[in-house]
Amino acid sequence: MKLDFQKIKNVLIIILGNLSLALGTSLFILPHGIINGGTSGLSLVINGFFGFDPNITITILVWVLFAIGVFALGKKFAVRTLLSTILYPVFINIFSNVDFFIKLSNEVTSTMLAALASAALTGFGLGVVYRVGASTGGFDVICLILKKYFHVKLSLSTFLIDTAIIVLGLVSLSLESALYGLLSVMVASYVIEKITISGTSSYMAHIVSDKSDEINEYILTKLERGTTLIKAEGGLTKENKTMIEVVFNEKEYYDIKKNIYSIDPNAFISVYKSVNTYGNGFEEVILK
Repeated sequence: MKLDFQKIKNVLIIILGNLSLALGTSLFILPHGIINGGTSGLSLVINGFFGFDPNITITILVWVLFAIGVFALGKKFAVRTLLSTILYPVFINIFSNVDFFIKLSNEVTSTMLAALASAALTGFGLGVVYRVGASTGGFDVICLILKKYFHVKLSLSTFLIDTAIIVLGLVSLSLESALYGLLSVMVASYVIEKITISGTSSYMAHIVSDKSDEINEYILTKLERGTTLIKAEGGLTKENKTMIEVVFNEKEYYDIKKNIYSIDPNAFISVYKSVNTYGNGFEEVILK
């Protein structure tokens, strides 16, 4: 039985990502009360209202959301999210209770520095996990459900959920905590964009393959993205080819690359950054 080194590598990356995410949360977000959205932000809001331990609240939220995701999104979601669902709460509780990490946290007295450090660590953690096509769970579950059943864009649902949590933070804690949280979210988004193929921007790929029909069918039926088929001619061989053009977002990058090369290991893929993409599944055209 051969070891699948790519799968082992992906597991190690997911562990690293959750380690970084938990460090940013337990060393900086929770001790400094930074309302940055997500399960950590909501745990601080609940703590402000009811005094519940944020670590316990995060653990409960993560597992409840995972159960909802398995029910609503199925086996594929469970496979991509289970490891993060286990690791993240465990790392949070370790870092929050071990004296070495508590001492490190206490050495940072500036909330501004804590917000920036948390953004760097959480942004890196989320970015590397997204890059291998996995999920960190949490409120990603709600965003994916809204996309699947109501066709709400991931960027919009994420923004709305984070905004709602930050607004609740204004009531339970303070304006300062919410503003630091907003700063942390903005910087983390920038870090995620630099690590993954994109942040909120879309990307266009040109694909040339001898198995263009199979690849086109995969994109249309599995990825559920539209394609454009362009007739092309090889400059050297003069052979007629069909080039596939497709636009996708960052969370689809891993899937599209992996599955195209599983269909045709010799496929040629060229990816370009698209500043704005308008139409079904992307940005809406707003005419003033």
